[in-house]
Amino acid sequence: MSGKFEFAYSLSNPGEVPAIEMLPVATSQTLKAGDPVAVSGGQVVIGGNGFGRMLGVMAQDATSLSANTLVAVQVDQPGFVWRATATADASGHIMDARTYDLDSSQHVNISDTTGGCFEIVKVGSSNTQVYVVATAHELA
Repeated sequence: MSGKFEFAYSLSNPGEVPAIEMLPVATSQTLKAGDPVAVSGGQVVIGGNGFGRMLGVMAQDATSLSANTLVAVQVDQPGFVWRATATADASGHIMDARTYDLDSSQHVNISDTTGGCFEIVKVGSSNTQVYVVATAHELA
């Protein structure tokens, strides 16, 4: 996996991929391709603890840009499944009707079920590789 989050597939429309939109970034963000992002004050910000609504995933690196500089974001939509990393073994958390938050490293924090928006669909090649859907979206 190249980044922290990577598009895997669409549940609702096989073959569909995220649209890449150029959106304004907040001041002093350090963003890498694959970082999950949200909106704050109408600008793109990195996801972290308390990640309640997903905008999408960065499609480019962006460091120390001025406010409102446009950056490329893969926009999340309902039914999009993203490959990510969990903080610990997630095999007991598959489709358990809970939503999980991110930690400060943008990993799906299976110990935190408050304030997050990710539901675990399945695990991948290891029990910490997870496939998630966002339950709340910024632009959907």
